[in-house]
Amino acid sequence: MKPSNNNAVSPVIGVMLMLVVTIIIAAVVSAFAGGAIGSQTKTPQATIKGVFSQSGGMQIINTGGDTLSAANLMFTVVDDDNFGQGLSSTTVQILSPQIITDSNGNALMNNDGSSNVTSFKPGQTLYISQSNINCGILQPQIADGNQNYYSYSGASGWQYKGSKYNLWSLCFANPDSVGKTFSLTMSDKSSGAVIAKTTVTISP
Repeated sequence: MKPSNNNAVSPVIGVMLMLVVTIIIAAVVSAFAGGAIGSQTKTPQATIKGVFSQSGGMQIINTGGDTLSAANLMFTVVDDDNFGQGLSSTTVQILSPQIITDSNGNALMNNDGSSNVTSFKPGQTLYISQSNINCGILQPQIADGNQNYYSYSGASGWQYKGSKYNLWSLCFANPDSVGKTFSLTMSDKSSGAVIAKTTVTISP
């Protein structure tokens, strides 16, 4: 009898098994990745415009995009380089939701943590009153002590009666800051993801 030649059978079976295992692993990884991506919460998208007037206060305008949950918004400001180089890490200030209101005067957060503001829709505006752009209230991270150090008079604008003029020079309310800019960022509070960012020019 002629002997059969099975020398190539084992390598072929081995290669086929490797291919099957590779395909199974690829399918499992693909399914896991797809599930992970699908489970992630999509960050809302919007565009904003900021208006800052030393005599009138501040406005944050939703100029387009998604309707946003007001309770989940965080606003941050930081001095731009025209205030001085290297200030981005030292002048970051999270704005207090208690001083940001809607058109009816309702704050994003009351003292007890409640709020009547549910959403921030395209076309709507949020406000910070002229009295609350006091550097000790708006920018306490860089302000000099007591908010009573700062006062406003129509003739001469905002005045400072403390002694730390290096800090006063970083305040948006300082009359010398007119024409300078700061960055305003709106973020998702729960994830920290940036929703929108804009540059704001300080006006008298």
